[in-house]
Amino acid sequence: MNNLVLASTSAEAASLEEARTRLAEAAGTLGTLCNNLVAAAGNPAGHELAQADQGALVDFAEQQLVPMAAALAGAFAGATPSPSVNLLATVAAGHNERVSATTKALEVQELPLQMVLAGGRLLEAATAFIAEATELILPELARNAAVSLADSLPTRSTTEAGTVGQSQAPASGGCACGGHDEPGLAELDTRVIPHAIRHSTIFGALEGLAAGKGILLIANHKPLPLLTQLEQRSPGKFAVEFLEDGPELWKLSMIRN
Repeated sequence: MNNLVLASTSAEAASLEEARTRLAEAAGTLGTLCNNLVAAAGNPAGHELAQADQGALVDFAEQQLVPMAAALAGAFAGATPSPSVNLLATVAAGHNERVSATTKALEVQELPLQMVLAGGRLLEAATAFIAEATELILPELARNAAVSLADSLPTRSTTEAGTVGQSQAPASGGCACGGHDEPGLAELDTRVIPHAIRHSTIFGALEGLAAGKGILLIANHKPLPLLTQLEQRSPGKFAVEFLEDGPELWKLSMIRN
């Protein structure tokens, strides 16, 4: 993420950063939705709950991941050929195929365990796509003067605007982003997220939460800029409480209202 990318124009550089931000947000939301599905499947009344979370995850993938994977794969058709372009065109096409196939496979599952397994395969495919799109595919397209990223990127969907399909699972569940510290809250350790995409990933994870669900945010500094941005993006949508307030570690409970 920190490597210098010489985009063909300043507009392409801006489009590159926009696309990276969208992918970081998608990664955060994807993790929350996949783990909502796992939590619902483990509930005694899990069938109907898992169906709701299955639908939310499929909708998210169809509205965000599938269009982005298809758009990046299709963008190589107009690129000036080179060995790296040819190689990454093949890589992008493979990611497009896998993201689409795993989304369709999840949609047709009927039993909670099958949903969880299919959701795991979608998570694996989408995580690989997001990583290589961020580090390899997008920079290659941004450098290619024959490609316009601004024209290639799909329009932001309603889920990207903050209306992700909400889980119907009980409020005691968490997003399961990591290990559990507080009852019902799953850890999101910001210390392991690259700085350039940290806020976007956190916002994405929060948007995947249903009302009453939350995360335990862990940071190595007091995240006041993050909280300011969160209130600007989603005023009044999240209840935040400092559970540990430094001086070396900060832990925040963040619950969706």
